[in-house]
Amino acid sequence: MANMRNPEFFETRSIPRLLVQFSTPSIIAALVTATYNLVARVFVAQRFGTDGVAAVTVSFPIIVVFLAVAMMIGAGATTLISIRLGERETDKAEETLGQALFLSCVTAAIFIVLGQIFLEPILRFVGASDQILPLAKSYLSVVIWGVLTQHIAFGVNNFIRAEGRPKTAMISMLISAVANGVLDYVFLFVFRTGIWGAGLANVIACLIAAAWVSGLYFSGHTILKWRWKYFRFNWPLARKIAIFGAAPFVMQCCSAILQTTSNNVMGHYGDLYGQAMGYVFDGGDLAIGVMGAAVAVTNMFLMPFLGLGQGMQPIVGYNTGAGRPDRTVSTVKTALNFALYAGLVIWAVAMVKPEWFIDFFLNADEVGFAEKQALGKLAIRGVMLSFPLIPINVLASGYFQAEGRPILALMMTLLRQLVFLLPLIVFSTWFIEKYFGKGLNGFWFSFPIADALACVVSVVFLALDFKNKRRQIAEMESRRAAEPAATVEASENLEGAAQ
Repeated sequence: MANMRNPEFFETRSIPRLLVQFSTPSIIAALVTATYNLVARVFVAQRFGTDGVAAVTVSFPIIVVFLAVAMMIGAGATTLISIRLGERETDKAEETLGQALFLSCVTAAIFIVLGQIFLEPILRFVGASDQILPLAKSYLSVVIWGVLTQHIAFGVNNFIRAEGRPKTAMISMLISAVANGVLDYVFLFVFRTGIWGAGLANVIACLIAAAWVSGLYFSGHTILKWRWKYFRFNWPLARKIAIFGAAPFVMQCCSAILQTTSNNVMGHYGDLYGQAMGYVFDGGDLAIGVMGAAVAVTNMFLMPFLGLGQGMQPIVGYNTGAGRPDRTVSTVKTALNFALYAGLVIWAVAMVKPEWFIDFFLNADEVGFAEKQALGKLAIRGVMLSFPLIPINVLASGYFQAEGRPILALMMTLLRQLVFLLPLIVFSTWFIEKYFGKGLNGFWFSFPIADALACVVSVVFLALDFKNKRRQIAEMESRRAAEPAATVEASENLEGAAQ
């Protein structure tokens, strides 16, 4: 049904203004979150060395699986909510909200039970060695308890953004990130806890953010309301949420598969690399730790573009529901232009001064500092060599997701991570090791090749879609041009009849 509180400015306000309004809070929140993740790993590195970073890194595929389900529910429901608001169907939007909350509670409970029972074999599977297993187990056994609050904190945050309140969504992200960073420092350096203190900081921070977003809905200051009658399982609606959230879900699952493979590849070839370079320390665990540092740095740089995509999605989703292809095309083109220029600046900094980032994870007094720094610089330069091309794939996938075409968004995501990058990591590392004796070099440079291939595919599909959109726009303009002529003709007929 129609609702006068519906955010109709999505259809009338200028596209650049909307992108700034909705993307800026998302970018700020994403940057703060990425900075927290980076700082958290730096804190762990300063307390527990590269073994601590390796322990967090091998735990990450499991955490990503938790996030995958949360993002499937959150992104799928957000897309449906945006479209329903564009169609002026507030009741259906609230029903989607209730179903998403129900699914979050059920899936979180399943994760907690299974995680506590099978934690050690899972950590072995994702690449934990005997040396770092105790650290990883100590950290992850605490993090698992925060799955439900994590689902609520980040899933409901997407719903707030879909209502047209990006600043409020940004505040909830800032609350979580700042609390996490402060608590990390307190637990690790004031109370001097084990690595489990970093996990506890994460759980408490998510709990604070979940309480904040829940309070917003209970306060009655939101367009949509949590209604108890919708807090139940609804198979048709759950299926739609899963379909619309399939792209981010599969993207995160692919990321977990990719990281699990990377951990195991780095553990094996890192040992061989260390022997070839004459390291006096474990090369496999070092390689995993360096990879974790490089990924954290890359994610920090990539987060603004994910924030841009988040800000773009409610604009695209609303105008798709409102039948405005001209505004959807303009939104994506504006976002892509910004991403290209910003990506080039970030790439230049990473190529010229990679030590600015890797040195945070190292201690100048530790054994093998020069060797570890050299490997870290190589890793960052290799992983980010084609960085300006990554945002194109991210925004293209987000665009098709927001338009209600999750299968296409899913396919583009699969191409980069599963079809291109995963085989390249395995083959390139093996090939370089076999014929040149330094397989890790092949690992780092698999990333830019995969990014370039994924970018080509994204550009092709966007070009085809924009061609179809231009046809729709031309038809829409033709109908508008015909309306005044029809009105004049009808008026003349009425005057003739009157005479």
